[in-house]
Amino acid sequence: MKYSRNELLKKHTSFRIGGPADYFCVPKNEAQLREALCFAKEHRLSVAIMGAGTNLLALDKGFRGLVIKLSGGLGRLKVRGRTLYAGGGVLLPRLLAAAIRRGLGGIEFLAGIPGTAGGAAVMNAGAWGKEIGRHIDRVKVMDFSGNESVIMKKNLKFGYRRSVMQKAGLIVTEVVFKLRRGRRKLISNKIKEFLNRRRDSQPLGIPSAGSVFANPKGKFAGKLLEEAGCKGMRVGDAQVSTRHANFIVNLGDAKARDVIKLMTRIQKKVKIRLEPELKIMVKSS
Repeated sequence: MKYSRNELLKKHTSFRIGGPADYFCVPKNEAQLREALCFAKEHRLSVAIMGAGTNLLALDKGFRGLVIKLSGGLGRLKVRGRTLYAGGGVLLPRLLAAAIRRGLGGIEFLAGIPGTAGGAAVMNAGAWGKEIGRHIDRVKVMDFSGNESVIMKKNLKFGYRRSVMQKAGLIVTEVVFKLRRGRRKLISNKIKEFLNRRRDSQPLGIPSAGSVFANPKGKFAGKLLEEAGCKGMRVGDAQVSTRHANFIVNLGDAKARDVIKLMTRIQKKVKIRLEPELKIMVKSS
């Protein structure tokens, strides 16, 4: 497998921010993923795992170690009856397209979320009051020693933007969905409806990492930030979107330090503590 040296992480994040990784690879399957983990262990390298890099802030100094990107690899996708098997690196738009073709519904709310199946499972991604965890039957995972196992739904401990995988040091290699039968036309129309809602409310077409803060219980982070007058606030080329206050956009040459400073400033303007939904790249092992 190929290991790139000094790969700029800004090429692999939706924020278009991030310095060089000492080593970088995209494993195509579990065997290559295990090989990469062994490579890191042999060379005593720290490891960071990324999916599509869509809710991730890579630091300006990059990453001293090995970054393993799952998007572009681990891409197998198959459907049997109402069960959909997706590799951890399968992009969500491809997942939705497969569901439409087979007349499988339930996950239309994922439309417009630019992540991977594995990343979405880890984060229990959701929108419009719905969450992906409800439709997951089980996941296959690998630990940083290369050992594989299966976690059933009851043990995944899904909550708002969390799952057991986040703190257990596990890499999702496959997500198994149980979906419901539906008419393809209706499923397609629902997807279009969610895409339109997203276009009307979010700053699409400008580099960002999606929602910066998780919604506090019973409240919306975007509304709190808007009421606090955060829209348009700026540090360097990092700006709070004028369209949605829970998005920070990169106006051209934003640095990670600008984003972090801006996050700190807008947090101070809100009276209650907001927990970041945006992940900052640090070593996983």
